Amino acid sequence: MSEQAEAPSRREVFLSSTLLGGLTDDQVGELVVNSRMAHAEKGETIWLSGSSVSFFGVVGTGFIKMTTVGPSHQEITTEIMGPGHVFGLLGAIDGTGCPQSAKAITGTWYLKVPKAGFLPVYEKNVVLKEQVFKRTTHRLRQSFDLIAHLSVGTVEQRVAAVLLVLTRSFGRELPEGLLLDVPLTRQEIAELAGTTVESTIRIMSRWQKQEWIETQARHILVKDLDRLLEAVR
Repeated sequence: MSEQAEAPSRREVFLSSTLLGGLTDDQVGELVVNSRMAHAEKGETIWLSGSSVSFFGVVGTGFIKMTTVGPSHQEITTEIMGPGHVFGLLGAIDGTGCPQSAKAITGTWYLKVPKAGFLPVYEKNVVLKEQVFKRTTHRLRQSFDLIAHLSVGTVEQRVAAVLLVLTRSFGRELPEGLLLDVPLTRQEIAELAGTTVESTIRIMSRWQKQEWIETQARHILVKDLDRLLEAVR
């Protein structure tokens, strides 16, 4: 087992979420006091679809994938969550439980925010409700797009779809392109795309020769975003 990174502070993780930015200092302080940090090892399941949990999470470090089960009973990734991203919030708000499974892609620290303390704050905060609604509709559109490509797309379309989702969420603009600040291996990208690591390596090597992307250690630089967009169509 690799050495576990030090946990970030609860307040630091909470404030890293733009979705929770509409709270007052007092509300933040109260929620932080009642929250706690938790660690998930790479590949560890945080919860399964249909589970009833007493908290929602805010990613501190690392990455989590949200998954559902496809028509052929295969696992389909619907979202990739990184630092500052909130997961499981809708289930906490409407009390229906977790519609998707949550699993750590890498070693991950996340903040467990108890829904019992959050719900009274949410009900009284109009700004927060608006932020949650806007973010939810945006994420649903992205999830539907990803599910569509990962369910019926070709291997190349699926790998391109995964990279595009990562670019939207974690792309950092550089003069030469968009750098994905996601330390994923080819094996992990293959798992997200539902294909073999050999196919993923072959496709990404071809894209690199065509100068669509450039690999830098465990990071990827997207040099031609338009080409990736064309690849998923």
